Amino acid sequence: MSTRFGRYVFVGALLVTCLPTTAAPQGTPERAVTRVVEEVTVTILSSNLANGATIGEWGLSALVMVDGRCVLFDAGRHPDTVLRNAAALDVDLSCVTDVVLSHFHFDHTTGLLPIVRAVRDKNPEAIRRVHVAEGFFLPRRSLTAGGDTEWNQMIAMREAFAETGVEFIEHDAPTEIVPGVWVTGPIDRPHPERNYPSTVQVRLDGDWVEDHVPDSQALTVITPKGHIVLLGCGHSGVVNALDQIQGAIADAPIHALMGGLHLFSASDETLGWTADRLRQIGIEHLMAGHCTGIEPLVRLRIGLNLNRRTAVVGAVGSQFVYGEGIRPTAIAM
Repeated sequence: MSTRFGRYVFVGALLVTCLPTTAAPQGTPERAVTRVVEEVTVTILSSNLANGATIGEWGLSALVMVDGRCVLFDAGRHPDTVLRNAAALDVDLSCVTDVVLSHFHFDHTTGLLPIVRAVRDKNPEAIRRVHVAEGFFLPRRSLTAGGDTEWNQMIAMREAFAETGVEFIEHDAPTEIVPGVWVTGPIDRPHPERNYPSTVQVRLDGDWVEDHVPDSQALTVITPKGHIVLLGCGHSGVVNALDQIQGAIADAPIHALMGGLHLFSASDETLGWTADRLRQIGIEHLMAGHCTGIEPLVRLRIGLNLNRRTAVVGAVGSQFVYGEGIRPTAIAM
């Protein structure tokens, strides 16, 4: 049985792109066949908003369960936040084999080493691979802190991870890490989205330059209804990220978008531009939290013609279940 959606056709568990009859330009990547998945549940384990027995923080983490496989996306800001919230939500992290870190910032990475040590007590083979984008381990310095101290804590922590047997895999292009689950690698930035601070510098080619977070990447799960996309902070810009996902991974709809969009301090002009572009792309479900901001989330809900069932704050404990939609927490409805 097959189903056609525009330029692509789903045949069983494969997405087959309807390629043009004319030859593709030289250098264009071929994406004729992409695997799709049938069962996806995303559970938010760290975000700014929380209630009940869970705790909030300025950070992000989500467990992505795909056809029986477990991938952890980011690891939160404080050492114990994800572990405490997982216990409160009765979430078992020992199934995680792969971790995706959206970028090097401490509010997405600090919890990882404690998580590795905790889950290994139950499953010695848990968390063996950590997927990052090229540039993740570049030196950084903060101008507000004087510029004398290394600001990328992951450089110093890399040896501790190596002692646990964790392998860091740096991606310079979109890559399928488990069947139907992709990381983007570094994201091209044709649109003028500036979602990063001006007070941090990165050392590139021997020179200190403004840190535009070149290692910012996204994760996408490909389903028969399209992409389920997670962003850490979207420092590349959410429109840039979605353009790359649809252009370089699979030309399919954006079924769901979640994570951090870094719009908490965006101007009215930026929010309007972002909503216009996302409406053109077509977002069916939005579960954004962390650095998105509450007011920007509501503005996007209106601008994308969504409602309180299809666009909510991604609070701790919120879930997106493929085939069902968003399961919000009471505080985020």
